[in-house]
Amino acid sequence: MAGDLYMVLEIDNITKNFGKFVLGPLNLTIDNDIMVVLGPTGSGKTTLINLIAGILRPDNGKIILNGIEITKQSIEERKVGYVFQDPSLFPHLNVYNNILFGLKRKERESKEKIETIKKIIDDLDIDHLLNRKIDDLSGGEKQKISLARILVLNPNVILLDEPLSHIDLLARDRLRIELRSILKKQQIPTIYVTHFEEDIYALADSIAFLNRGKIEERGTLEEILNLSTRSSSPFFNKIISAGNYLTGEVTKCENNLTEFKVGLNMLYTIGTFKPKSKIGVIVKHEDILLCKEKIKTSARNIVFAKIMDMVMVKEDNMIDVYLKSGKMNIVSRITRSASEDLGIVIGDYVYAVFKASIPYLIREEYNERIL
Repeated sequence: MAGDLYMVLEIDNITKNFGKFVLGPLNLTIDNDIMVVLGPTGSGKTTLINLIAGILRPDNGKIILNGIEITKQSIEERKVGYVFQDPSLFPHLNVYNNILFGLKRKERESKEKIETIKKIIDDLDIDHLLNRKIDDLSGGEKQKISLARILVLNPNVILLDEPLSHIDLLARDRLRIELRSILKKQQIPTIYVTHFEEDIYALADSIAFLNRGKIEERGTLEEILNLSTRSSSPFFNKIISAGNYLTGEVTKCENNLTEFKVGLNMLYTIGTFKPKSKIGVIVKHEDILLCKEKIKTSARNIVFAKIMDMVMVKEDNMIDVYLKSGKMNIVSRITRSASEDLGIVIGDYVYAVFKASIPYLIREEYNERIL
């Protein structure tokens, strides 16, 4: 499989001119990781992955895979797996035959390929769906079948164009967590296009923010979420700063209450997770209360932290209070009047308080670096 090798995809100074819209010049490097490309509608996200797939040809620049230029190669030669917003499955075939559709007969009968297909089916947990008709599947199940169909072809690169956009909210949240585990097992350069903020936290190893055909921000997930990083793009700041993303290791779980460690802080969330697993949660800024003195409360999470900065959110008459507790950085959003009542200033120490029901699970992994 391609995933058995270390693959590197390079986008070298490519441009595409449509007259009123120009993409690029763009420069990106993606190794055996997941890059999430985020941007508003019309920013050029789909154009970018269509160029990589070979559906479009760039006006200038190069696309390089493992040191070999593929800019002029055909779609078939590139061996790119592409999952679209709407899964293009064949309703006259059952699930299993949809998965095998792109394989030649000789490949289907190969012992090695049969083992590979079985592993992909197990990884995607779709064994129980193999004899079903396509029309009997949910939106999330269809996207899993679409992904399975490209994985059996052993692609060099995986491209996903907003694959969760037409799936209901509950299924979308569940599938996000599953998708990262599935994609990481493939060890193939993966580009995931989205406009959903949650996809960043759930899936990304690295992020590129595309706006008006240009990359305005890029970096690892940790770099992008670093609280000292301020973008010049208001859209980017609004999307990326809607909540605190906290990651830690589960230390204990009892009675549907999970304790996890973030730096030196022990935090709590509702749910049952395996000890030593890594979890990532979102805590919304406005759900964190601030107190000058430690108070009696039923809230499980109480963090003693130093105020590093205070920034006015002009349109809402709110203040973002940037806090640091050891290696943990969080932001609390409070009203201007609340900050005046507390009498807090930069350099003060406060207690940040939030309930165990507040952290929202977005990522769960085992024996793997979460960021």
